[in-house]
Amino acid sequence: MPDFSAWKTDNYKFVGKAFDYAYADRLNKLSPVVGEVSANSIDYELTGSGGYGEAPAYDGENLNEGSLHRGFKTIITPVEYTLSIPVGFKEAKIDKMGETAKVGRKLGDAMALTVYLHVLRMFSNAWNSDGRHNGGDGVPWASASHPVASKGSSGRQFIADTDAGTYSNVSTDAFSVSAITAAQARANRFVTPDGVPFLCDLDTVLIAPELEEKAKKMFGENARLTPTADPESNLNAANPVYGMRYLVMGGGTDGFTAKQWAVCDRRLMKELVNIVYNTRPTVMQTPQDNPLKDLYTAYADFGVGWGDARQIIFGDPG
Repeated sequence: MPDFSAWKTDNYKFVGKAFDYAYADRLNKLSPVVGEVSANSIDYELTGSGGYGEAPAYDGENLNEGSLHRGFKTIITPVEYTLSIPVGFKEAKIDKMGETAKVGRKLGDAMALTVYLHVLRMFSNAWNSDGRHNGGDGVPWASASHPVASKGSSGRQFIADTDAGTYSNVSTDAFSVSAITAAQARANRFVTPDGVPFLCDLDTVLIAPELEEKAKKMFGENARLTPTADPESNLNAANPVYGMRYLVMGGGTDGFTAKQWAVCDRRLMKELVNIVYNTRPTVMQTPQDNPLKDLYTAYADFGVGWGDARQIIFGDPG
């Protein structure tokens, strides 16, 4: 009598390898502007800017004791996601490598797209004022009234310091060279919670798919940002947006709508905009009573969020 359990033994190496490759390939497109954090907790506190301010002069005798000027923390709560796909004995027997690799690849694509869509929705919800998408500072990511600093927290709720003022990271200008340079000038006037200049370089543009043709004309045919893109280019140095890169932040019904755009500091984005993983996407064999079915379950435990808004200016001409 044939052993109908032995055929499952070698399946995992085909499924697992295909899964890992497909997941990494899909998520790489976000890596230039979104960071990743490994956590092991119910939730994760993503900290924005804050510090001690400018140091006073020393009088030669008395030390200058400072105090922390606080920013805000955003609470990110990872959620579990799963998807299971069976491999049948007959399918694997006829085309073992092809069938199992296909399952691994499609599960990898599914989990990558799950993470990717959550990131796109974070950007599309930047203007959402329903209260469910606010950051630690109590307002949406794209807002004309971000508090500059907090007085501290009551439990896990941060209280804005009204004396420190507010700042706006929204533009109603249509996507253009002048809109980008105006946003860059505005960002250079931002201050941190401790009152010092917020040092940033808005070097990367995020656009809706409908704006890519215009972006190519502005930045050059090869300016689309990839994880290994050279930050320099051979564009005419007289162009005020010379050397900038762009990334399409939209797909299907998610992400930026047709006229929306943003300009950001991609180095700071990776620090302040994160995918928080309790468990990175993985695939496992699930024990089955049926000897003719080999079940594979993809699993991830993650959340996404932003900790500050100074490093990005959002544009929506309406």
